[in-house]
Amino acid sequence: MAPFSFDSLPPRLAALTAMDPGKGCWVWQGADSGSGRGGGYGRVKWQGVTQAVHKVVWHIAGGRPLRKGEQLDHECRVRRCCNPAHLRPMFQPRNMKLAHARRRADFTAEAVR
Repeated sequence: MAPFSFDSLPPRLAALTAMDPGKGCWVWQGADSGSGRGGGYGRVKWQGVTQAVHKVVWHIAGGRPLRKGEQLDHECRVRRCCNPAHLRPMFQPRNMKLAHARRRADFTAEAVR
């Protein structure tokens, strides 16, 4: 995918997105999917349908269509991030393995402190 700048976001999305200069995240400030399991992802009504904002930005930025069963992994680990440079398409089993490995790494790092 070609580089996509924050300035290229549609004004309606840019108005509800804050840049995090430390991580490079584009952090969604609008509605989210709640605090339950699988929650915390930005949500937006786009083209008449409420959907995940990171998926909307992925498609606007020219990301390839996701295949059946694919998800977008947030490499930055910030669920509200919608920077397409931080997103990688992958199938759920791999995404779950990565999430488990990341949690285990966080747990180990915390235990060492």
